[in-house]
Amino acid sequence: MSESISRPISRDRLVQVTGRIDAGEQPSPARVYSYALGGEHYYAVDRLFVEKQVAANPDYLHILRSNRGAVGRVVEYAHRAHGITQFIDIGSGLPTEGNVHEIADEVAPGRCSVVYVDNEQIAVAHSEILLSRSADRNRHHAVYANFLDVEQLWEQVMANGSIQPDRPICLMLMALVHFIPDEARPESALGCYREILPPGSLLAISHITFEEPPKPDEDDKVVLAKWRDTVQAYTTTTTAAHFRSREHIRGFLGDFEVVEEPEWTSHWRVPDVSVLPEEYRTKPWRSQVLVEVGKKP
Repeated sequence: MSESISRPISRDRLVQVTGRIDAGEQPSPARVYSYALGGEHYYAVDRLFVEKQVAANPDYLHILRSNRGAVGRVVEYAHRAHGITQFIDIGSGLPTEGNVHEIADEVAPGRCSVVYVDNEQIAVAHSEILLSRSADRNRHHAVYANFLDVEQLWEQVMANGSIQPDRPICLMLMALVHFIPDEARPESALGCYREILPPGSLLAISHITFEEPPKPDEDDKVVLAKWRDTVQAYTTTTTAAHFRSREHIRGFLGDFEVVEEPEWTSHWRVPDVSVLPEEYRTKPWRSQVLVEVGKKP
């Protein structure tokens, strides 16, 4: 990644918006994601983390970029297949290419409302800055809230009036839940969100898993070992990542109807998988992140 096109964060602007700055002493998954996607908001510690993972695991950038691609396809699918025009993106992170409100306005110009939610003030501040420059402030907002604090989060999301609570909503939890440990009981929070969503709503989740191919060869075993090491490396960041099984991830949908079978991010609703590099076309499990979508009856 060229330093000339990946400009560092403006601390003066962040102090103005949030009243504080992030010292950047540890890599942050949000800033790491931003740098890996060619975004502007990162520190040297985040760049070094990405460079180290790329050197150790050739699938690393593919994994992050495939998830970002799936975010856009979730928005398109929610509108085109289900007519949804309201989106809540929890764990939205730092803005980069292909933001939800941008994709939504491409598929349904002027019709979609989007609320970004993150529990990092830095991410919310940058989202506010982006929205002030390029969005319709009547339809697009960002709020600071924690996924696990369901009641408070929902109250804040609804406060600005851009989301109508009685109309279907696409609740997006893309690459979020795997940063929540089991002891925090993410299932409990997810149950509350499923209950509060109006009928016809979608719940879209992407989550890392660990799934070996039926008969892994020696090369496959090397790939899997590198993926284990990558997830382990996140213990050195501000938020560790957690593997969960396919069955565990499926349970997050509860009694919602499975409208799209779980699929790897690299393949989920990709019109033509032949355009993918051969190693991901023939071994999609190398993406190691599943997308699943459920619909409330």
